[in-house]
Amino acid sequence: MPASTPGMGELARHGRGNLPAEAASFVGRRAELSEATRLLRSARLLTLTGPGGVGKSRMARTIGAEVRRAFPDGVWLVELADMTEGELIPSAIGSALGRFHTSTAPALDLAEYLRGRRLLLIVDNCEHLVEPVAALLNDLLAAAPTLRILTTSRQVLGVEGELVLAVPPLSMPTVDRPTAAGSDAVALFGERAAAALPGFAVEDTNRELVIRICQRLDGIALAIELAAARLRAFSLEDILARLDDSPHSLTSTLRTTPERHRTLESAVAWSYRLCSPAEQVLWARLSVFSDGFTVEAAEEICSGDPVRRETIFELLAGLVDKSIVTRHGAANGRTARLQMLGLLREFGAQRLSESGAEHSVRLRHRDYFRVLALCGRTEYFSPRELEWSRRVRREHANIRAAVQFCQAELRDYTAVLEIVAPLQLYRVGASFVVEEYRWLDCALDLDVEPSEIRVRALAACSYAASLMGDGAMGERRATEAAALARELGLRELGADAACGMARASFHGGDSARTLRLSQEAVAVSLDSGNAAAACDALYRAAVTALGMADGRAAEFARASLALATQHGSPYRIASGLWIDGLQHWRDGDQKRATARLREALPLYDALGFVAGIAMCCEGLALSAASVGDHERAATLRGAADSAWRATAAPFPHAVVRSLGTEPIGDAIRQALSEPRYLTAFGRGAAFTVAEAVEYALGGRPRSVATRTPSSPIRLTRRESEIADLIAAGLSNRAIADELTIARRTAEGHVERILTKLGFRSRAQIAAWVTEHRRRPD
Repeated sequence: MPASTPGMGELARHGRGNLPAEAASFVGRRAELSEATRLLRSARLLTLTGPGGVGKSRMARTIGAEVRRAFPDGVWLVELADMTEGELIPSAIGSALGRFHTSTAPALDLAEYLRGRRLLLIVDNCEHLVEPVAALLNDLLAAAPTLRILTTSRQVLGVEGELVLAVPPLSMPTVDRPTAAGSDAVALFGERAAAALPGFAVEDTNRELVIRICQRLDGIALAIELAAARLRAFSLEDILARLDDSPHSLTSTLRTTPERHRTLESAVAWSYRLCSPAEQVLWARLSVFSDGFTVEAAEEICSGDPVRRETIFELLAGLVDKSIVTRHGAANGRTARLQMLGLLREFGAQRLSESGAEHSVRLRHRDYFRVLALCGRTEYFSPRELEWSRRVRREHANIRAAVQFCQAELRDYTAVLEIVAPLQLYRVGASFVVEEYRWLDCALDLDVEPSEIRVRALAACSYAASLMGDGAMGERRATEAAALARELGLRELGADAACGMARASFHGGDSARTLRLSQEAVAVSLDSGNAAAACDALYRAAVTALGMADGRAAEFARASLALATQHGSPYRIASGLWIDGLQHWRDGDQKRATARLREALPLYDALGFVAGIAMCCEGLALSAASVGDHERAATLRGAADSAWRATAAPFPHAVVRSLGTEPIGDAIRQALSEPRYLTAFGRGAAFTVAEAVEYALGGRPRSVATRTPSSPIRLTRRESEIADLIAAGLSNRAIADELTIARRTAEGHVERILTKLGFRSRAQIAAWVTEHRRRPD
């Protein structure tokens, strides 16, 4: 995910896409844009191909912005430039979609999530992972008939049905049209040059020089932008002279490179030579970062002879002026990250390798992000945990790079455990649980030396396994952690292990055992002084006791909330408020229950924990039903469904199911009648997560389900039959049996109905059926 895009929770929250606004305008290519949008009307998969630097990525983003209205579920950007492992691509896509991706089968989960959604997925920079990308996209397209995919790659993917649009260099003056009029290359140079040198314009006195520069650069967008940025220091004549000289110095190393690549590398090499020696060194060292960096990180990692720490700020400013480094972040200046385009990073990485300093710089990079991760030991269960977790999310690509360096280059699996084990709160609210679990599981098998870090990692691995719904593995790792903690005399970590056993036991369905283990974990935690573990264990005891109708649930819930409040932990306060709200609901105090749940909701929202939002909507629905507001209860249940669909969180969902509240749902249906229930539920199910939060807090968002189409919608006779059966609650298989048609045929009809009506769920179809009298074609 690009650094300039919102965080994971923000993406899932709004549900309309994560496409960032481009910092620079898009120049020209109207014919290619028109052709691409035309192809996307019929093509399921469109691949933009072309050499590096030609402008594929920016064109893909521009296409996405232009067709956004055609995709009610949004346009979503996934960047694979920093991805090196094909098996992690499903998690990367799920993360970009804002998914709380904890499934043990992320590819299947992703396919299920995309089924029925009308969205455009832009997958950028596929060329280094062609085979795994092609296999995954083929499966996703088969599973989700309304999905459209736009990819960029230096080579075609080879997926059945793929259409390919070659992105050529920018148009230039020709023999038939020797002037600059209509030349995209000249227009781009003029715009970027004016940004570099205010007041610059392409006019009669300089037009020929600009044309010659663009011709010399073969119309390659990145090369033109780099050259235009040189106007801050050089005249047009100087730029052209240096471009004429540069290929000769590169000929020996680039003989086998295609001409356009050679031109681009010449332009990049020329930009490099125009940098001061210190800027050149910094450029090379900055290549170790993935998905951007902060000034602080650059100062810490990239300083050292001949670059002094106190000079890095000015050197970075120089690289920004030269368009080597770009700034991403809010316009108010409060948050900003710096980035280098992938091709410029590749060039810098080559220079770093040649310098002999690569190993030492990567070690500093590893150490910097290890320190950031280790802050989780002190920041978790404190008022600082929210800001820490946000920072870790922003730096996930760098943490991944550090872990991969430890694995592939250093074979230092202890360091892997040190980096990954402390990411506890981050693991709860982010979308990388599968990836982190694999890191821990692999490193634990390769580094078996008894140690404190092994105990921490075993407990963390147990936590991740439980979040993914694998209770057996969660209990196995927690049991091993408990035994090793006893052997080493680490009582505080033994409390973490005890919590892990209680958490994992939750999946087994033996509530009495889970409650006993939770109480034991509370005792061990309090005895060892581990307040965070005690708070977690009390929460687990409260949830389990509430599901068992055990009278001690209230005592456990309020003790957990008191500990969380004492330590100022936003996440644990939200959890405590939620379970305390549910206890008030069970006790019949609906006013207090609603207040508690509405206190918890903004905290979960701020944490980006979408599953927590769903849990609050479920609780508020119970409270609304208890006071007889059944229509609101049904809408809240639909809102919870919207939030659950925006996440893939088996553990929180299991927590809600354990409370045994399904009979309340049946009572709501009976109180309203099935048609009214489906209408209200469909209204809530049409909410984005942000709209669900607004409604749950007492607001009135305008549901997609109640928006009036601009023109009457007519279903065919068969579609009307199927819509009626959907409203009656039949599954696709049952519809196929009822109408004596193939299941795939039924699925196709359902997808077409969703597309016609502009809906995302079957509940919305059911609501629509109850509100409209249809006439068959």
